[in-house]
Amino acid sequence: MRLLPKYGYLAILLAAFWEGEIILITAGALCGSGLLDWRLTIIAAAIGGSAGDQIYFYAAHERAARTIQKSKRLRKWYPKVSKFVLRHGTVAVLLSRFAAGLRITIPLVCATAGMPARKYSLLSIISGFAWASFWVALSYHVGQQLH
Repeated sequence: MRLLPKYGYLAILLAAFWEGEIILITAGALCGSGLLDWRLTIIAAAIGGSAGDQIYFYAAHERAARTIQKSKRLRKWYPKVSKFVLRHGTVAVLLSRFAAGLRITIPLVCATAGMPARKYSLLSIISGFAWASFWVALSYHVGQQLH
C-alpha cells in the first residue's frame, strides 16, 4: 500500500487514457477509504481521459476518412454520429467521455466535420473533469462504507 500514494495517480492517469471506468471506480473507493486524495484522483483521471480522446482528434485531421473506412464498427456508427455531431457538436463532445462505445468515433467525427481544435480540446477537458468527478463521487461513498 505504500506504492499507492506514490504511483497511484500515475496509474489512474494512464488507465483513464485508455478507458478507465473500472480503475476510476476503484480509485474513488480508495479515496473514500482515505488511501487516495479525491482531488488528485479527479485531476489525474480528467487529464488522462481527455488526452486519450484528443489523440484521436488530432490524429484524425489527416487520416480520419481512411480510418473510418477500415473499421467495420466505425463505418457502421459514422453516419449516425456524424449527423449528431454536426448538429450538436458541443453536447456530443461533452457527453463523449460517458459514451464508452463512441469515445473513438466522436473525436474522429469532430475532426472530419471540421470542429476547431481549440473548441474540441476545451470541451474534452471539461468533459474529462465531469466524467472523473462523477465516477469518483459515486464510488467514494462505497469506500467510506468499507473503511
